[in-house]
Amino acid sequence: MIQDPIKRSRVKRTLLIISLATIPCYLLGGIVLLVDRGASGRVTATPTITAMASLPLVSASVTPSPTLPLPTAIFPTRTSTNTPTITLTLTLTRTYVIPTSTPSDTPTPTDTETPQPVDTETPTAEATTPDIPESPDVTSTP
Repeated sequence: MIQDPIKRSRVKRTLLIISLATIPCYLLGGIVLLVDRGASGRVTATPTITAMASLPLVSASVTPSPTLPLPTAIFPTRTSTNTPTITLTLTLTRTYVIPTSTPSDTPTPTDTETPQPVDTETPTAEATTPDIPESPDVTSTP
């Protein structure tokens, strides 16, 4: 059964139009039957013409004679040979897909921005002398 109300109304309208379009055909068939029944009871006269004629008998002898000469030319004929050919025969196979109402997780491609490399300074090792703290002055106090 059709679930969509728009499609259902379209099918109903199409069937109604077809039904209405066939009504004149039924009426015409009924009229032909009525006319045929009225004409079948009447007898119509068919005119016939008869004539008689008498012809005198004449006897004659006929001898056939050839009117065309017999062919004398001989034409060479070719003999055809069948060569095998390879024929590809395609076979259509129907594949039925039953849709399901369960959602499927289908990944969709998205654009991802790729960061561009940035120049950074790299520290270099320099030769430096370590700082040595000075020793404190020690004095003795009485």
